[in-house]
Amino acid sequence: MVGMPTTFRHAALCALGFFAACTSTDVTPTSAVPGGQQPPAGSSSLAIGGTANVAANGSLTLVTGSSGAEYALVVTDTALTAKAAADAFRVSGTNISAPGTVSQPATSRIPLSESIGPTTLTLDFSFAVRLNQSARRELSPRVPGAQRAYAQRSTAPSASATAAAVQVGDLLTLNVGSDPCTTIVPRIGRVAAIGTTSIVVADTLNPAGGFTQADYQRFGTRFDTLVYPLDVANFGAPAAFGPEGKILLFFTTAVNALTPKSSQSYVGGFFFERDQFPVLGTPELQACKGSNARNIFYLLTPDPIGTINGNIRRTGFVDSITTNILAHEFQHLINSSRRLYVNGASTSSDVVWLNEGLSHIAEELLFYHEGRSGPRLNLDVDALRASTALKDAFNSDQSSNTARYREYLIAPSTSSPIRDDDSISTRGATWDLLRYLADRKVRLSGGTDASIWFALANSKTSGVANLRAVFGANLGGMLRDWSIAQYTDDATPSVSVDLTQPSWNWRSIFPALGSTASAFPLVVNPLGTEVSGTVIPGGAAFYRFAVAANTSASLTLTAASGVVQATVVRLR
Repeated sequence: MVGMPTTFRHAALCALGFFAACTSTDVTPTSAVPGGQQPPAGSSSLAIGGTANVAANGSLTLVTGSSGAEYALVVTDTALTAKAAADAFRVSGTNISAPGTVSQPATSRIPLSESIGPTTLTLDFSFAVRLNQSARRELSPRVPGAQRAYAQRSTAPSASATAAAVQVGDLLTLNVGSDPCTTIVPRIGRVAAIGTTSIVVADTLNPAGGFTQADYQRFGTRFDTLVYPLDVANFGAPAAFGPEGKILLFFTTAVNALTPKSSQSYVGGFFFERDQFPVLGTPELQACKGSNARNIFYLLTPDPIGTINGNIRRTGFVDSITTNILAHEFQHLINSSRRLYVNGASTSSDVVWLNEGLSHIAEELLFYHEGRSGPRLNLDVDALRASTALKDAFNSDQSSNTARYREYLIAPSTSSPIRDDDSISTRGATWDLLRYLADRKVRLSGGTDASIWFALANSKTSGVANLRAVFGANLGGMLRDWSIAQYTDDATPSVSVDLTQPSWNWRSIFPALGSTASAFPLVVNPLGTEVSGTVIPGGAAFYRFAVAANTSASLTLTAASGVVQATVVRLR
């Protein structure tokens, strides 16, 4: 389930038209607005950074002083549903005018993307998602039986027994087929290295000129000493599974073969939920004979001359992406194995958008570790430029999250962190929402990020219900605040801390990321006397406008659904 693009070149989202209004019971019917300021009774003279809400089919009057004022208007859809249909709205105003310009900070460039010869490729995450979604239909009926079989084992496989069970040089037969439980496509893998938590296996069909024995040992050590403890500390330990009792890292051309010839994207690796199910059945157990019955990842292998589909995969390139992929995929493995065999959930994974969001959090955790940094430091381009460790970690581990987040910012009204799809913009929005919610919860309630990620990864519920259980009942209000923070963070003086993103200064970072990101990419339109639009649940539309000195201006929001809200923020 990898979804980690290394550039900003992604396919555009299809535009959504007007659809039927939706309903939600999650938005608390209160007069409170973000930042704690009460909405004005009839009129408001907001201070800079002040906010006021406009409910659906409601109005607001703004009164300016001798210097006039400029405002942002953020229209949000707070419905907590993954449906794709959009809610229509119309905003009309009187005595408003075009806003002035807001200059971007001058910054020097920092490297972002990985170049591979004359082209730059993007990780293709869609294969693994489609694979597991398709398999889940066949695997779901097998969940109760698999859980009973696991619970009835006399002894769990232990790491201490591994040395006797498998040794370097041994050959293992592994199924690389994409059919979950029926068709088997066997490959022979040679055990290349054995670590404390890992077994590195190399497909005997891998092309010459790839990783050496020392390289495989290094990957095993890196998993043992970095990826395993990092993910386990935040998401929990995977259930012991398989005859070896360790995590298999299988470098195989079966992954290379998933990328068509001359494609501008590539599959870097995946975890297959099928492998969490037992192979042998009983009268009480519907088993899965195609399962490898192991904790296993499938990983891209070097192909220096392009023997597989003509696609060259240089050793240095594959080396540079593998650790990040391992951190991402290990969260998926933990999520699945703990839901199945530790927490007794009824499904083998959470919904796609939250499961992927947690794996993108795993990438950010890797960035913090390798950059010797942490959350809530409002990292900006100067901090990244000043530290070689931070810059290198950003390029290796965090640049993909940044690229995905940009895809949300350039289409916020048709993108959402809770949307039932696997688009790049959804992934970027979900990751950023999780970071925002964690920062907010730690500030208000204490605790640690790790306790938050653990609670999400170990829930028996899924999706919105999982988020609400961890972050609170007023999730719709927090989603609204997060949407507003896309504009106000590091841009609006005196704004409430609830409308900031404490971990990242994106207005500083984005202009430094290369020629395609010359400015902060959030799409903000001028507000005329009347504007119509749509927003999908979890999405937002952004506008700016000005009101002349000593003038009274009015705004009216018309929407069929009460989940559509608007918030006015005074900018200057």
